[in-house]
Amino acid sequence: MKLHRILSILLIPISILSCQDDWTFSADSRYTLDFSVDTLKMDTVFTGVASASAQFMVYNPNDVGLRFDAVMGGGSLSPFRMNLDGEGGTQITDLEIAAHDSLFCYVSVNIPEKGVPELFHAFDSVRFVLESGNVQFVRLAAYGQDALRLRGKRIEHDTTLTAYLPHLIFDTLYVAEGATLTLAPGARLYFHDRAVLDVAGKVVAQGTADSMIVMRGDRLDQMHTTPPVAYDLLTSQWGGIHIRGGSYGNVFRYCDIHGGEFGIKADSASADDSKFSMYSSIVHNVNGNCIEATGCRIDVVNSQITNAGESCVDLAGGKAEFTFCTIASLSLWKVGSQAVIISDHRGDAVVPFGSALFRNCIITGRHSNEFVTNLSDSIKNLDAYVVNNSLLMVSDSLDTHYHNVVFDRHGKKKGGAYNFRNNTLEDFRSVFALDSMSRARGIADDLSTVWTVDLAGVERPVFGADAGCYQYVPLE
Repeated sequence: MKLHRILSILLIPISILSCQDDWTFSADSRYTLDFSVDTLKMDTVFTGVASASAQFMVYNPNDVGLRFDAVMGGGSLSPFRMNLDGEGGTQITDLEIAAHDSLFCYVSVNIPEKGVPELFHAFDSVRFVLESGNVQFVRLAAYGQDALRLRGKRIEHDTTLTAYLPHLIFDTLYVAEGATLTLAPGARLYFHDRAVLDVAGKVVAQGTADSMIVMRGDRLDQMHTTPPVAYDLLTSQWGGIHIRGGSYGNVFRYCDIHGGEFGIKADSASADDSKFSMYSSIVHNVNGNCIEATGCRIDVVNSQITNAGESCVDLAGGKAEFTFCTIASLSLWKVGSQAVIISDHRGDAVVPFGSALFRNCIITGRHSNEFVTNLSDSIKNLDAYVVNNSLLMVSDSLDTHYHNVVFDRHGKKKGGAYNFRNNTLEDFRSVFALDSMSRARGIADDLSTVWTVDLAGVERPVFGADAGCYQYVPLE
């Protein structure tokens, strides 16, 4: 027999033994599992709606394989469900994990309704029962929130949505012509992907400084946790607010509207009657325009219009006044168009232009010119647009339509962001508090005697108030 054949025969048992060692399973109680967490804390979820999956790792640090069952402590009544090694449910048996191997355990939760407005806890644990009889636990914790579900809802008669429970809107919430939708202070509207508030009638959203009305996307979880970024900080989480041509007299007071595909889109109408008025509100972090108005009359006061993927304010014709507003194009997710664009056309259609007044405002961003006019010379010569007592990021500082304006500095990276304090992810969501170095400080006119309190509830001085919707407050 040739030598190489003899060696091959001798090596076969060694190979078999090696493979058997890799897949040797032990029931010895000395061996246990390790886990990536002691407690898996999940995001708040709306009751009756399955959550996105969270996960933890199961490790076998031993030189032998282990067999085990995974059992949800609450059994079939548990609101939690798990998936291990491709099998799902509340009880998974005969699982195996090889020596020095690992498994993903995915967990979702669907919490039953309780009929209460408060958040409430849901607890359970995954019990890992090893072949040796050892029992190990990973605890599970989540918050539940009841909500009123609206699917294909048409408001045909005057209706009020209260703050008792949040409203979960799965598609279009339509306000029919002749009907008024009233949103009470503290009302919370959570819109599903692409869902919109479509207004042919009228919306009166009257929040207060202590109970703002919130309109946002319905995802309460996080895109990822390192670093933590909640879906609520992203754009395009829902549609937006569409005000149709025949709708007039809409009011938004102390509203927080953010995270949509767009903010408020107002269709062409007569500029003789108010399309909408906005006071002490936020329109923030959208993929398109924050405010888009065509041939409308709108008034916006004491409000934050920020971080649009396109423009913060896009006006085509009509009449508009902005007073004590912070209009800043500093989107985290993409560099869009200029902060303000005004024109006398929408596409190829001419739209009669009345006037646009910006008073005591901040208009800034990352572009060297954040205020763009696309108007015919005849309209420009009529002083159709005026910017007074404002901080303005523009390249042409000689424009005669600017009165008592302080011109902002432009930087290659941050642009006008230096005006705002600690502009991090969380700050971009809802806070544009002035930095001590902002050039907007002390440049407002005497309208502070009319709008005495800023968006954050801080009193403005009679003389030397700051431009924008926030009065500077020193750090303590």
